[in-house]
Order: sequence, then structure tokens, then C-alpha cells
Amino acid sequence: MVFGLIKKLFGGEETPPPPTSAAQAARTSPNTVTPATSALGAAPGQAGFVAGVPTETMLQREIVLDRELKVVGYDFRLRDSVLKRKDKMAHSVWKLYDEVLLRNFLAEESTKAFGAKRIFLEVSVWALDSPLLAKLPKGRFVLMLHYNAEFFQDALEHIEMLQALKDQGFQLGFDNFPMDAALLPLFQMADYHKLSVSDKDVTELSKIISATANAAPDAELLVGDIHFFEELQVCRQLQVHYLQGSYLRRKELSEADAVDASYLRLLEVLNLVRAEAEPPVIANAMKYDPMLSFKLLRYVNSPGAGLLAKVETLDRAMIVLGHKQLYRWLTLLLFSHERQEGDHSLLLETALLRGRIMETLGAKQFKREELDQLFTTGMFSMLDALLRQPMEKIVEKLNLPDQINQALLTQEGRFGPLLALALACEDGDLPEDPKLFAAAGVSKSEANRAQIEALLWVEEVV
Repeated sequence: MVFGLIKKLFGGEETPPPPTSAAQAARTSPNTVTPATSALGAAPGQAGFVAGVPTETMLQREIVLDRELKVVGYDFRLRDSVLKRKDKMAHSVWKLYDEVLLRNFLAEESTKAFGAKRIFLEVSVWALDSPLLAKLPKGRFVLMLHYNAEFFQDALEHIEMLQALKDQGFQLGFDNFPMDAALLPLFQMADYHKLSVSDKDVTELSKIISATANAAPDAELLVGDIHFFEELQVCRQLQVHYLQGSYLRRKELSEADAVDASYLRLLEVLNLVRAEAEPPVIANAMKYDPMLSFKLLRYVNSPGAGLLAKVETLDRAMIVLGHKQLYRWLTLLLFSHERQEGDHSLLLETALLRGRIMETLGAKQFKREELDQLFTTGMFSMLDALLRQPMEKIVEKLNLPDQINQALLTQEGRFGPLLALALACEDGDLPEDPKLFAAAGVSKSEANRAQIEALLWVEEVV
């Protein structure tokens, strides 16, 4: 896998997609509701608001895992700061918010395959008759519906509409629907049932899971709002299929946690490569880790490398790869290492997403060599979760440029604002501070498109 990643990530002269021009953005911005496309219309000069609804808002992205902690999909929704107003919103306003979400996925890039991963879109029931749904790529999306008592007052009335959406290639998810007798005929129409672990003990959650499984035996169960390690461990033991929540992003760190010796060896070798030490010096540091040496020789001798003669020594492998290629290979190897927790797939994918988002958004303001450093900053921002150590301790072990260190430690400096923005894409609790976008030099539309482009890109390389 690592060789394929290296070839996709660093082979050739591929550069990030060119930034969208202002004129193009005006024509194609997928999450701006214009007078021509809005359901309610907009008065001239109200490009940023329609009927009081902000038409440019940053999306929140959250990873969906299976019980083995493998990434199976992504959940997209408007930020929590927006959704907290939901009880006060009229149906028409809810529908406009849904359109803001849906339009982000109407861009040409989103028609590419997402592979086996699912894209969950959290929408209200008022979006079910939106003409935008017909424009979405078929077979890619799960419409995760929020329950609304008024809409489902006569549940059977909506069976035909829900079935029509399934016939169009959508999957349906019910988000924390109550176990009301009147709703049970609809339960079997859902492909996914999402349940929240919040404010529930193990016994209560287990009963709800059992009742939902009996009501919808063919549906897959997703448990959300997992914020603590104990919740994660309990949910992995229950009869559920998928897990979702902020635990891994907010994973508690402890200086008492032991760091695998192989990681420490990798960090030592990374420092030597960064300092452009002589090949024999690097090879001498690697030889104390037989598995690391084996992986390097296997990589450099793989068919994809295209070498005519077999490389049999570490010294020769260093010369063939060069410092830059070796450094990137070692960086990926950090995240591809088999961890006891089994979450290496999640950490690698999250690291790649952060790196790609920063690289893409920085394309219009940084030089090519600085884009490489932006990508490295995004990747290394996951090292605290990977190594289970505070970032301050990790930075002490690495020989990184000052601007990367500053971004990792304080989210300041030249790279800091873009890292802060990449992190904000994952954290719905953060406010949409205009200063964040101004400091990063990007718009909310650009940030949203960078998220989606990064997902498509990561799908191709992992």
C-alpha cells in the first residue's frame, strides 16, 4: 500500500488543482444560493443571504468507522452553530439550509466515484422533494433524515416518496427516530438507523439497539456522538455496524503512554534524512530496526519503482531514492504502521485529508516547495494522536522548519491559519469566525470545495 501511496502522492510533477478564479467562483460556486437557483429567490445585492439565511456556510465533516475502526464513509452537515437554531426555523428556511448543503456536491468533481465509501448528508425532511436531489450523482449518497413530528404525523403518507428516492439510487438513514408504533412501518425502509450514545447508559443503549434491530432487521445500525474512549469501547462490543463521533479527534493524551520503539526509530531516521545526512549514516540508524530495513528494500525493489537492477543494500537504496523521496516515504510509514489500537487507517486518512486541504488552499499564495511543507504540516498535525504524546514533546524530537513547528504548536505563523481552517472542518463546535478565513486568505466556498476535492483525492490514493 505504501508504494501506491508514494506514487500517487509524490510521483511525477503533479501539482494541486489551480485555485478557482473569482469569475469561475461566481459562475460555479456550489454552495451559494443565487436568485436564479434559490427556491425562494433573492433580492439583488443579497448574495450572502436569502430570506435571512446565510448562503455561504462552512460544512462540518466527520468520519464514519466500522467496528474494526476502518473508514467506511463521511458524514457532512451544516455546522452545529447553525443547527442549534433548528427549533426556531420555518420549513422554508430549513429547506434553504438543506440546499446550501446539497449544492456543495453538485460540482463536476463530485461525480467521480467515492469507491466503497458512503457519503452521509444530514438533511431535514423538507429536502425530500428538492429538485437538487435529481442532480446528485446516483449511488453515492445516504440521506440521513432528522426526525420531525409534524412531517411524520401521518407516517404512511410518505412511504411512496421515500420509496421513490430509493428507486433513484439514494439510501435512507433515520437519525434518532423515536420507537413510536405509528413510525414502525417506515423503519424497514431505512438502510441506516442512527442512534446517539449521549445521556444513555449501557443497558438503555443496548435495549434501544435491540428494539431498532427487531423493527428493521435489514438496516445497518450507526451509533453517533461518541466522545470518550469508554463509549467507543462499549459501542464496539454492541451489535452495531458503524461508529461516529469526535473521540479520535479529541483523544486524551498522556505522557505516561508508552511510545512504540519502532516509532522512535522512525523519528530518529526522519531527523537524519531531514538534515540530509550521508546515506551510510542513515543506513546505520535503520539497521537496528530489521522490519524498517526490510520494508525499505521491498519498496525500492517493487515493480512500480521501475529499476532494472535489484537494490540489495540500504546505502544503495538511499542513493536511489534521494532524501526528499525517502523523507516522504518514512512519513507515510509512520501512519501505515500497525497500531495496537487498530486505528491506523483512520489516522492515515485524516492526516492525508488535512495535508491535502492545506496544500490545495495554499496553492494561490505559496510557492511549490512551500506547498510540500503545508502538506507535511497537515500530516504531522495527527502525530499527537498517532504517538499518544503531547505535540510539544513530539516537536522536540523532530527537526522541522520553524514555520511548521509554529503551526503545529500554536496554529500561528505563515502556515498556522490554514492548519486552523483544516481543523475547523472537523470541529462543529468552533464558531465560524470571519477572522479565520481572512487570516487563511480563503472563502468558505473554497474551504468546502477543498474538503470535497480532498476526499476524492484520498479515495484514489489509499
